[in-house]
Amino acid sequence: MSDKPEEIRDMLTAEQVLALIPVSRTTLFRLERDGVFPKGETITPHRKLWFKDEVIAWQRDLRDPTSALAEAVRARNSKCPAAPRKLKAV
Repeated sequence: MSDKPEEIRDMLTAEQVLALIPVSRTTLFRLERDGVFPKGETITPHRKLWFKDEVIAWQRDLRDPTSALAEAVRARNSKCPAAPRKLKAV
């Protein structure tokens, strides 16, 4: 056993993450799947939690235009441009 005490890290539910990151639940899981958001820890088959410090670090990296994360998000967004809207005749 180590002399160093174990570090206890706060964890967030999906609802708590979504309160901090204003995206839809589906977008949250897509960002995670695409590797541009921290991976959550599945603790039961229907429950996933994220480490709060990782979410905060993600926010910090997102604001830094030179970070690998900001570049990955820009690249991801450029591959999925918004479809042009069709205007309805009045």
